[in-house]
Amino acid sequence: MCRKFSFPSTIILLLLTLFGFFLTACEKLTLPRLGFESPPEPRLPLHITYAFSNSLLHYAQTVDACGLPYAVPVGDLIAKSFMKVGMDRFQTVQAEPPVGQAKGAPPDGYRILLTLNQFAFDPVTQTGQEDRYHAFVDMKMQAVYEDAQGTALAQSPLVYHQKVSLWTPALSGQSTSCSTTQIDGTVEDAAESLAKDMISVLPRLNQSTRASSPTAQPDMNDGGFPPGSPGVTNQSGLTPAHSPQIPNGPSLQFRTKLVDANRNLVLESGEAVVLLIETTNVSDAPIPSAYVELRGTPLLVEAFQRVAPLPIPLGALKPGEKRTAEIRGRLGQITEHIQGELNIGIILSEGFPPGSHTIRAELQPAPHRKTK
Repeated sequence: MCRKFSFPSTIILLLLTLFGFFLTACEKLTLPRLGFESPPEPRLPLHITYAFSNSLLHYAQTVDACGLPYAVPVGDLIAKSFMKVGMDRFQTVQAEPPVGQAKGAPPDGYRILLTLNQFAFDPVTQTGQEDRYHAFVDMKMQAVYEDAQGTALAQSPLVYHQKVSLWTPALSGQSTSCSTTQIDGTVEDAAESLAKDMISVLPRLNQSTRASSPTAQPDMNDGGFPPGSPGVTNQSGLTPAHSPQIPNGPSLQFRTKLVDANRNLVLESGEAVVLLIETTNVSDAPIPSAYVELRGTPLLVEAFQRVAPLPIPLGALKPGEKRTAEIRGRLGQITEHIQGELNIGIILSEGFPPGSHTIRAELQPAPHRKTK
């Protein structure tokens, strides 16, 4: 036998009253936002025309993908990535042929000429499976900024170096094709990163073009330190073309020199080498920490990596402080005569990276010594 249960009418009336009071007290009811989306970055009030060099647009590199050659459309991926990022961050963005139909810079904007100086996709190790491996991706570009009259205002190097893990599985048991999505995606990630780096310096370019009294740029190519490529740049990554920069925020300049034991400018098996790096904080702001990053010919990089793990800390630099660091290394076994390249970059905990320097040197086996 079931008993019927009911609320007293006074309790029901009280609940309805409270619910009505709640609705009138709140204009709207919102639920917490789910997900991990970051808010979009604000658009810059700039009108931009991209001009991609022909050498960039037509560049492709063949790499190994699951044992098969694959031509990566590097130039096409770079152009699409820069346009995609530009649409999100600029007031308007357009491109010159063959990507778009624009002609020159807008009256109130900039024309940005983009060139590709270097692209490298170097597999280093496999992870136990033939279709999964690690690789280093190197991309070096140059951006030149022009006004509506076609006058070059500044230029900035764009450098990307990253170790990635890739999976390129075969799409069939016959291994006649494989998935290259991750390879293309890696190039797109590199291009998007450089596009954002380039966009981050544009507000300072906008300030410097409006300045009435630019500051002279110091000469950093004395004292036996060879200039790098692209060389010493200011804190924003901009090298002035006609009007120098205005210091703003943490800024570092540096010079480099590579010295071998017998000072004959030829690096030999087992020889001790010293990399001299002179860094100067040329801003009014302290730099909490800086690190040296080395890339290039494995024999050269490993010579220093045996002595100290990379990246190599330089410590903090006070405003105006100049410091010279000696990084010592020893070359391993060299079996043949080759041209080596050592790329030196500085990583800053705050501020913009100051570009990179490249030192080229001959590497050869140690000479045979006659025994008596």
